[in-house]
Amino acid sequence: MRRLILTLFIIIGAFTASAEGLIEHFENSLKGLGDYRVTFTATMGDMVTSGNYAVSGSDFYIVIAGVEYYVAQGVKYEVNSERKEIVVDSAESMGGDLLSNPAKGFSILARDFEQRDVTIDSRKAVRLNPRSGEGGEILVVANKGGNLPQMIVYIYDDSRMIITLDAIESLTSGIPRFDRSKYPDYEVIDMR
Repeated sequence: MRRLILTLFIIIGAFTASAEGLIEHFENSLKGLGDYRVTFTATMGDMVTSGNYAVSGSDFYIVIAGVEYYVAQGVKYEVNSERKEIVVDSAESMGGDLLSNPAKGFSILARDFEQRDVTIDSRKAVRLNPRSGEGGEILVVANKGGNLPQMIVYIYDDSRMIITLDAIESLTSGIPRFDRSKYPDYEVIDMR
């Protein structure tokens, strides 16, 4: 499972993006929710993992393959229950893609990629190709209403990763925050 997480971050890391139009529409729709939570499934070949993330402004919490990430005020706490350890690092060490930084995941999709609006199964979608000509392609497909993203497909060489956003909901209670007292016997490794 750890291999899947690393593979996801490596492949997604090849895409630092930004686009206009539909991508900005998605970003504005998500911001309009205030604090929100997304439940997702990530598939790459025969590897499948699910998780969820919650966003509040630039802060977020994500769980993927049993590892929790809390990011607030520029600090990242990576909690690995299997190893009973907490790695503390600068949030700058997070990538700019959806699964490593969901607070910026869609807002970054316009700077380095050219956008072309397309339709897939009667749904609005945007195809993103790197302006530099290097790297892979990203396809972002809207939900049936067209106001929120539902699927993101990263295509790089012969690899394809699909992230399906299974549910997006507004939160009234805020996002989970790191609380050291929840992990009293965990080793802390501070990388800052």
